[in-house]
Amino acid sequence: MKDVKTYYDERAKSYEEVFDTLYFRVFDAVTWKYLEPHVPTDPKALVLDAGGGTGRWAMRMAGKGCRVFLMDSSDGMLRVAAEKVKRTGLREIVIERGDMTKTGYADETFDMVLCEHALFLFKSPNVVLRELARVLKRKGRLIVSAQNRYVQSLALLSGKPSVDNADRVFKTLMSKGHECMTEDGKVKVYTWTPAEFQAMLERNGLHVEKMVGKVITMPLRIRKETYLRKHYSEELFNKILEIELSLCEKPDALALAGHLQAIARKM
Repeated sequence: MKDVKTYYDERAKSYEEVFDTLYFRVFDAVTWKYLEPHVPTDPKALVLDAGGGTGRWAMRMAGKGCRVFLMDSSDGMLRVAAEKVKRTGLREIVIERGDMTKTGYADETFDMVLCEHALFLFKSPNVVLRELARVLKRKGRLIVSAQNRYVQSLALLSGKPSVDNADRVFKTLMSKGHECMTEDGKVKVYTWTPAEFQAMLERNGLHVEKMVGKVITMPLRIRKETYLRKHYSEELFNKILEIELSLCEKPDALALAGHLQAIARKM
């Protein structure tokens, strides 16, 4: 995880530059739709944003009225988060450097836990899930996302339709806990199928109430040069989001999604 910390320390100041692209605007809209209803509004409620980075979700959640503990291992990301919190004057956010595998919080501290776009960094996700379940109150919800091995693997074929690459894709599709690298080759990424993701959560005492797919329309169906644009019409964004929302809750469409978001309750 030392490499991961260094990677995000180096990217911290530019990390949020991609969030106004078509891809991430759609991704964020779907994420918030299924996250917001579960964010507590009681000022006494405590929420853990595990791997919360620059605070983009912590700030939204704190805006609902709860107290949010933003925890991350990257000092650079936390500095950016602290600057944002200071500018907005939000007092409901506590920023702490920490390890998701060993948070240091007492059992059943939090009313809700969010782990968004962070689980994919861990080769042994069960360690993380056990720890997040431990600090979550009984009957509390964990909202957690994972990268879908089916889409991540098939995306490797894009622009590289060679026999060797096709063989690599087939092998990763058949493997468990598929390991790949970020585009710049600096950080390992771990992926799971929808069934593996659900089984993993249930093994750790979490009942999956709902699983939704995110960015079903991308990256296999819309070209990268289009979905990474920062200039596009609101009409296009709304139409793509309409398609996403029509598919994201369909169980038979989960395999098409680049990311999976689970709403799970601690048993």
